[in-house]
Amino acid sequence: MDLEMVLNELSLRTPAADIPTAQQLMSELIGTVRQATTSGVKRVLRTSDEINTIELAPGYPVARWRNDSTVNREERTFFRTLTSKAPFWTDVAEEIKGNFDLSQVWHQGEEAKGLGFAVVIDALAVSLISEARWDCSRLELEVRRFDENEDLIDERLEIIHASRSNHVQEHSDWINNRIRSRVVNGLELWNRKDELFPNLIFCEAVSEQLQSLGAENPILQLVKNRLSELEDYCKGWTDEIFEPKILRNVSPESQVTLQNPKYNKERTFLCPDGKERVFSWHAKLSFGWRIYFFPNEQRKMIVGYVGCHLKTVKYSN
Repeated sequence: MDLEMVLNELSLRTPAADIPTAQQLMSELIGTVRQATTSGVKRVLRTSDEINTIELAPGYPVARWRNDSTVNREERTFFRTLTSKAPFWTDVAEEIKGNFDLSQVWHQGEEAKGLGFAVVIDALAVSLISEARWDCSRLELEVRRFDENEDLIDERLEIIHASRSNHVQEHSDWINNRIRSRVVNGLELWNRKDELFPNLIFCEAVSEQLQSLGAENPILQLVKNRLSELEDYCKGWTDEIFEPKILRNVSPESQVTLQNPKYNKERTFLCPDGKERVFSWHAKLSFGWRIYFFPNEQRKMIVGYVGCHLKTVKYSN
């Protein structure tokens, strides 16, 4: 899955005072998106299915802007091309809602489904500068999710965002890294593991787990990115002990689960050195997926499992 853009629908909910201002804001958005595509981001802008009826100014919906002869024709054509190449994110959200509830994502107290979808597919979120809060290169979201014990918790998450061309330029390294390390499918991810993750050691069982990820599976890039985070940690690992606080959404398995013979066995994996190890540390991903890893004495990490949440004493279904 290529690096795409998702339009933040919240930025379209504050109409401009008049049509000229609305046109100016749309020109700024087009410039931002054009800069992103020039930087290598795919020429796709995922939007809400309500996009054409949203009013940019009183009595001036997006549909009217798209057909307004006073608006630069190239801008209108460019926007139409971008938004017609991919399904609405609202349609895709229906397919994934069983695994990731977009209604559990907020920005400054407002439900932010578009931004939540950008998190899920690891996309560049873009906004119209209809309010000062959208004039920034990063956004902080509030996310509600279940923790390891299936207790509901709230946490904050910062995402990459752009509403001006210079925001895109600021993210050039992030964009280049995302594009360079993009993989077509799980087979390519496995075949390139030594190139992408030289400090990670993979158990043989992970081979099938990774190769089962198809090109359109949104989990693919999430897994790749989380493995990249583990790799980056190893590159900068200088202390004697593993410091989990540096990594996001990482935790050890609960002792009550590890002491259960059945669940302990499910977390015991054969490593490339021929030894069996119990894997407690794991990274939590969207869709209830986990990556179990074992920090070793050589400041590398052994990856033992990539897949759906393993059963625990508290969560045994």
